[in-house]
Amino acid sequence: MFKRGQVSIARVSLSPAARHLRGQVSTEYLVILAVVLVVALIVVALVGGMSPVSTGVSESQSKNYWLGVAPVSISSWKYSTTALDLTLQNMGGQKVTISQISIGGSSVYSTNTSLSVGETKTITATMGSSCGSAGASFELQNVSITYGKEGVTNLIEKGDKSIVGKCS
Repeated sequence: MFKRGQVSIARVSLSPAARHLRGQVSTEYLVILAVVLVVALIVVALVGGMSPVSTGVSESQSKNYWLGVAPVSISSWKYSTTALDLTLQNMGGQKVTISQISIGGSSVYSTNTSLSVGETKTITATMGSSCGSAGASFELQNVSITYGKEGVTNLIEKGDKSIVGKCS
């Protein structure tokens, strides 16, 4: 029968029903694995979309920022063709005189404009380029306001955020 060192290997045969179940388990495993991968991709996409890698500023972030800047805040803006209307407000404790507004390193407004404490005025700056068609988005970077107060001139308020909006 058996020689020394030989082992009997029994052949197990599965019924057709058992083979079907084994195939069904493999298919279910693959479906579950696919669902887990899809959920993981969605989570990665959502987390990646909220990452600080993007440098753009939303319109609401821009408005909130410029409303809180002192001494000169910008409470609203409207950009149409090459005219940029800015509503300025003196948020400081003393009268200020605005002498220049620069955007992107270029002077866009250079008329002396005085603002008493709490006073609001709308000025029109002339931009070097047209905003674009109505509804198109714009972002104006490197905004600085040069002003003076109580005998001190050439004070500069530099914006940390862009002015963002839609053309009108």
